[in-house]
Amino acid sequence: MLRVCCLIFSSLAWSMAVHAEPLITGCDRLAANPPDPDRVTIGVAREDVDIPAAIASCRLARASHPEVARLSYQLGRVLFYDGQTERALAAFGQAIDQDYRQAKFLVGLIMTRGYEGIREDICRVEALWRSSAHQNHSNAQVSYVSFATGGRFDSCSERASIADMNAFLDGAEVQLGYVGGLLIAKLRADLEN
Repeated sequence: MLRVCCLIFSSLAWSMAVHAEPLITGCDRLAANPPDPDRVTIGVAREDVDIPAAIASCRLARASHPEVARLSYQLGRVLFYDGQTERALAAFGQAIDQDYRQAKFLVGLIMTRGYEGIREDICRVEALWRSSAHQNHSNAQVSYVSFATGGRFDSCSERASIADMNAFLDGAEVQLGYVGGLLIAKLRADLEN
């Protein structure tokens, strides 16, 4: 009886381990973004992305797994590179609706870069980056504090508190190296003023 119980337990443990493995699709292999903290593969630099193959693979993967926000984000990434801005923003929007922190950061970044046809809505950027920063996204944490101390979010009705921004910097400091630490030290001084 003990042997049967051990076999059943071992089978269950193996089954749970198999199901715990992340889903890795062709979309991940072709379109994962290296700075995305939630990617499941190494990532592909922009200049190395095979855009037509990545678009096709990500569309297929997202259709098969609509519950995986990462795939919507990656589809948005390659559509944006292809100049399909409206479709890219729709795919990013789906990832944001599914609470994907990299999509929140990237859409905010896109809105601040002055791309043609994309209106800057600084209070939307504030909300996206604040949400992503609360999810421990280091780029959002540093960018949020930089914009806040620079007065860019002053017109927004909701903003992170000084305590929240210090916590953002604490979270980012753990993830960033030496140069990031220098930036964080400057931002901490800016927060004190």
